[in-house]
Amino acid sequence: MFQAFGFHGPELSPLGDVMVDVGLVGLAFALLTGTSVKRQEILTLVTLVVATVALRVLMQPIPNVQPVTLCVLLVGSQLGARRGMAFAVMVTLLSNMIIGDGWWTLFQAAGWSAVALLGSRLELGSTDSFRYGTLYAASFGSAFLFGAIASLSILEPGMGLVDFAIYLAQGWPFDLLHALGNITFAAWFGLFVFRSLEADMSLEAIEQSVVEGHVTEG
Repeated sequence: MFQAFGFHGPELSPLGDVMVDVGLVGLAFALLTGTSVKRQEILTLVTLVVATVALRVLMQPIPNVQPVTLCVLLVGSQLGARRGMAFAVMVTLLSNMIIGDGWWTLFQAAGWSAVALLGSRLELGSTDSFRYGTLYAASFGSAFLFGAIASLSILEPGMGLVDFAIYLAQGWPFDLLHALGNITFAAWFGLFVFRSLEADMSLEAIEQSVVEGHVTEG
């Protein structure tokens, strides 16, 4: 199935690519199964997926500047780990179908899923008291978290820990660019994305309150 080893790891046969893509689609649906997802929330997620994919594709010529990371972090923070991870998987899958799909897609999806999990542990406050410092610190650290996990795609039989450590060290300048890019994106549109997701959460709370009120009155 492996044809050749490229920069991101082994290149797969067409069948291998299909298997990876189908597996990721199944994972995204599995993550959303059993969660209560409102129609407005679905629309927001779809819009954000499309916008994030477009940004990643457009900015692909800039080395390792990944707008995906910040968006994944914020979705995880506002909508929880499972929805954040589903978002991460969908963005990775769709954008890689355009810029280059392969074995590495699995590890990039895993890396951004880990970022979503980190985001779900963050407390970013509210629109009126937004914690920029927390977001900047998480955005910076997420670049190195993603880089370490995504780099696992290059592992092959016979590669030792020293070889892998050297590979990681060579990638640190690119991880630093990723981290600085994340902070820039956080300053640029972090609050906007946070506010958009918070509005969905507030709408959901209002709907739930109305439903509970009708039940109580009934």
